[in-house]
Amino acid sequence: MTRVTVCIPVRNGDNFLEQALASIAMQTYPADRVLVSDNASTDRTAGILEAWKRRLPLEVVRQPAPVSMVENFNGLLDRVEDPFYMVLCHDDYLNAPDAISSARAVLEANSGVSAVYCDLAYVGEKRRRLATRRFHRTGLFDADEAGRQSVLKTRNMFGIPLLVRRSALGPYRYDPAFRYGLDLDLSWQMSRLQPAWHIPRALMANRYHAGNSTWGGLGAADEYFRLASKHGMRISPARRAQIRLRCWSVGQQRRLFGAYERLVSRLG
Repeated sequence: MTRVTVCIPVRNGDNFLEQALASIAMQTYPADRVLVSDNASTDRTAGILEAWKRRLPLEVVRQPAPVSMVENFNGLLDRVEDPFYMVLCHDDYLNAPDAISSARAVLEANSGVSAVYCDLAYVGEKRRRLATRRFHRTGLFDADEAGRQSVLKTRNMFGIPLLVRRSALGPYRYDPAFRYGLDLDLSWQMSRLQPAWHIPRALMANRYHAGNSTWGGLGAADEYFRLASKHGMRISPARRAQIRLRCWSVGQQRRLFGAYERLVSRLG
């Protein structure tokens, strides 16, 4: 069976980190390597990681001083050696015990597929389900078209990669030119010349909470224009106006969703 590495970037993640680690431990096909980059945490993160070394094949890289989020993420990608990998943020978690095995089976059976995506369970601070994001696709999909639609709809139409083929990643890394479109840009880069695959199940839980950087991306229309330019997508002035309006509208929807998340977490 093909080896899998799970990468976890974390800084001061003692509130959610154990849930991410537990979701890896419960997998029917456990990860062969769990690589954590601790970005100079000052809370209980180091102690949690030390305790979990007894349950997982855990390797911890500790930054002696804080680095940027992009540097921390890219440092992990530079250390990946196994053929398949995933990046699991410390506040997210795998939402089914067969998440890794399902994605690994796809990549092993389809050598031309760059990465596997899935539907997403949106959860709040206390893991209460807020919503399910369904992408309404199954199997192979055109990744370049997903990138274009992401710009036009001002939403990430890839989702979060569940498992990536390291050879498709190649030299690509998270681009520090983007603050909120990091995942979208990298997904687009590594898959634009080959298809990706979607599993229509919520195999990953994406957590929304007060400290989540997702909320900071509201209204980032200029990032979508830079993404379009980087990936050779031409946008007319009329389309630019539409994108700005849509970005504002999506921002309002996210603010309402954020208020809903805070209410659900408070009622708990």
